[in-house]
Amino acid sequence: MAAAASSSSTAFVWGLKPATLSETARVVSEWVTVQDVANLVMAYMFAPTRFGAAEWSLWFGVAVEKEPKSTREMTLFWNQQGVSDSHLPPVLCPQFIDGKPFTLKLLGQLVKKPKNEGHNSKYKFQSLALDQHQNRPAGPACWLVMKKDVGALDQPYAEQIAWIQSLPGSYEARISAIHLATVIFTRHVISGERHLGNRVGLEWRSGFARCQELVRYGADSYPLEIGSSASNGLTVNYSQSISDTCTCAVALRKF
Repeated sequence: MAAAASSSSTAFVWGLKPATLSETARVVSEWVTVQDVANLVMAYMFAPTRFGAAEWSLWFGVAVEKEPKSTREMTLFWNQQGVSDSHLPPVLCPQFIDGKPFTLKLLGQLVKKPKNEGHNSKYKFQSLALDQHQNRPAGPACWLVMKKDVGALDQPYAEQIAWIQSLPGSYEARISAIHLATVIFTRHVISGERHLGNRVGLEWRSGFARCQELVRYGADSYPLEIGSSASNGLTVNYSQSISDTCTCAVALRKF
């Protein structure tokens, strides 16, 4: 695709919306490389307004089912004043990919080799959490809209849930691992951004968000956690090995 330059520091691409580059100013940091800066510039210049069925085909070469009936409800929310500034573009989480149930395992395979020069990624390692949950189907197709900012940093899980429930709107108090991983990975593929990243991620710190799934370890069970997205992949782990000081709450709406 060819981009057309503009005198107001914006760029236009077919099917994509313009955005100024001033939002990338905060990337100046001792941990940030030239490639990190380039990724963030591209993210804001070429950010799609949504990641739907057409984008699954464009970036991964796969077919998903028709977008759900909740598309209208999601669009009404997205078009509200200020929502597009405070939230990432909506992402379609499909029920099936090329006729196969959508799972964490299938998502991990797709992000290794995206199409159209997308930014590849992977799971950092095959954890016990993935062993137990990677084949769980995503369930009915839905739209996911996630706030850019995280909250309740370094707090116990109960307080992070309370923070999510205190927000106006119907955000998921306990998020699904496949939903969170889908938002993080699709956003990275098209833009190079690392949400819930390490020190060069969007939050400028290592961060993990707890999910609704439980990981069995011996006689005990612990919440599954996702985060520390870095150049060597996204970590899917469980909370026994990660203290509250590395955690945060993520606000995600499902439509």
